[in-house]
Amino acid sequence: MRRGFWVAAVAFGVTLALLVGLRLEERSLAVVVGVVCGILAALPVTGVVLSLWWRERQERLQAEERPQVPLERPAAPPVIILNAGRGMDRLPPARLLGEQGAREFTIVGEEEHHEQGDLPGLVRR
Repeated sequence: MRRGFWVAAVAFGVTLALLVGLRLEERSLAVVVGVVCGILAALPVTGVVLSLWWRERQERLQAEERPQVPLERPAAPPVIILNAGRGMDRLPPARLLGEQGAREFTIVGEEEHHEQGDLPGLVRR
């Protein structure tokens, strides 16, 4: 019974291929051949992806069947905060108000022949 089914399926496929091949133009036949070759080229990759998916699914099902052992969380270590007496009274008052002293910038590779307080490269007019 099975063998007869496969013989009939192959005979039908060959007959259909002959009819299509004889009635189609060259360009149309080239498109059909390209599609068939593309599908055949994708079969090995599809097989590998399906086998990996099937294996992962089986592993997941086996993991679900195993009894789950609750994991014990380690106790959190104690948190100790030390204040070494550095409070607000020890900060300089200028920094608290947002005032800043004069800042100097040094550009690497530039000669230092500018006046003090001027930025290098600053041209005054």
